[in-house]
Order: sequence, then structure tokens, then C-alpha cells
Amino acid sequence: MKKCIQSTRLPAPVGPYSQAVYHKGLLYLSGQISIDAKTGAIMKTDVGEQTRRILENIKMLLEDAGSGLDKVLKCTIFLSSIDAFDSFNAVYGEYFGDQPPARITVVAQKIFGDLDVEMDAIAYVEETQ
Repeated sequence: MKKCIQSTRLPAPVGPYSQAVYHKGLLYLSGQISIDAKTGAIMKTDVGEQTRRILENIKMLLEDAGSGLDKVLKCTIFLSSIDAFDSFNAVYGEYFGDQPPARITVVAQKIFGDLDVEMDAIAYVEETQ
């Protein structure tokens, strides 16, 4: 049975979707953009700062669902331009270290809010006995 996850530390979704869905030990996170968790304001900053805000929000969502960045299996990255790749990658590497998840990076013509980065993730949750 699936369970929809909504973090109280992040702004509510603006459409008919869940922030994350849990099913059989896996968490499927919806696409995340650089939104200030406290104010709900879209943060149109440089690529590195957008990436950092997204990863901090993903970290909060994972923690609220009983997981963490160390349990991320795969990420899908959408960039507004291939020119954003190096800035994105530098920050991404800070969060995932020497055991990074599998990843696909795609250049997208238009990202919500006219931003440069969007990211989703799949992670697992340790089952407690």
C-alpha cells in the first residue's frame, strides 16, 4: 500500500501531487525546486545556490519520511542549460560525497518558476524491527 508523505517543514504542493510517496521501503520524491522552506518564496539565485536550497529541502523531506541523503538511490536532474552543469555538479558533490546515487541529468527547455535546476530522487527507508 502506498503512503503519501507531506512534510510540515516545506511549503504545501501547489497542485494535485504529493511531496513524496512511500511504497515497499522506497520513497519517490516529486521534483523539487529552490523554494525557501520558511516563506514559500521561489529563490531565483545562481545555479549553485538553487542546487543547495533544493538539496536542503530534499534532506528535510527525506528526514521527515524516515530516510536521509545517504539512502538516496537515484536522482533525476533538470538543468536549464548545459552551461549550468559545472556549478550544479560542484554543490551536488558536497552533499553526496564518495557514495553518490545513480543519476541522470537532462537539459530542459523550461523549468517551473523560470529556474535553472529541478531535481527528484528515489531513496530507501530502513525498516525497523
